[in-house]
Amino acid sequence: MSAGRPRVARVVALVLLGLVLGGACGAAGVWQWHRFGQKKTADDELRAAARQPGAPVDEVLVPGRAVDDTIRFRTVTASGRYDGAKQLLVRQRQVNGKPGFLVVTPMRTASGRTLFIDRGFIAATGAATQTPDVPAPPAGQVQVTARVLPSEDGGLGTGLPAEQIEHIDVPELAARDGVQAYPAYAELISSTPAQHGLVGLPPPDLSNPAGGAYVAQHLAYVVQWFLFSAFALAGPVILLLLDRRARRRKPDRLSPAGPPSPSATPTGPAAPPAG
Repeated sequence: MSAGRPRVARVVALVLLGLVLGGACGAAGVWQWHRFGQKKTADDELRAAARQPGAPVDEVLVPGRAVDDTIRFRTVTASGRYDGAKQLLVRQRQVNGKPGFLVVTPMRTASGRTLFIDRGFIAATGAATQTPDVPAPPAGQVQVTARVLPSEDGGLGTGLPAEQIEHIDVPELAARDGVQAYPAYAELISSTPAQHGLVGLPPPDLSNPAGGAYVAQHLAYVVQWFLFSAFALAGPVILLLLDRRARRRKPDRLSPAGPPSPSATPTGPAAPPAG
């Protein structure tokens, strides 16, 4: 009875280990399933938003409405006047693999609110502390078509060269300029009159608009974690069955040898060899 106790303890330990590992992997699979659903929904909403026709900015960027994935990448139209004196450069950005600056210029629209517009890209001409010469925005009344993007977090930055900022933080920009602004900024698509001297910004990559892992990768992670869970739960059972089979096939101990059979015992002296 005492010899069986270690084996019972091993069986219990194996079962508990399988349950713990199986539960942990199953929980990870459930979490990945939720991430798969969230990513798919975000990608679908962003693609749908990007494909919608242009609409007036006041119909899309409504005060109090969150700039979520149903609004991000929406195309908007606006008219107004640029305030070139408050133009800023967003440092440490890249377009087509080249480092440089985004050029952000506030536009006072017909509604009286300010729309911060990313007019394009200008390549760096030296160190990041050197501010390049930027073409002025079109003068007078301007009509623009632009792509909505949510405000960036992180503030404008401190200790930077004049006219440079680190993030397009719309609330911070509005407070800096003392204006009432829309809750998002916009990337310029086209302008009337046309602007010159800046590199246009590429459209978003709609193959993976939300960024991060692709939808198929999340689905692969779901399958992976549930397979791990199944292996963890089935492992102890398989090991116990293999152990049971091995114990059944174990040969019995050899019994002690018995006395020789009578047929093998000599009955008399050997006959003399023939002469």
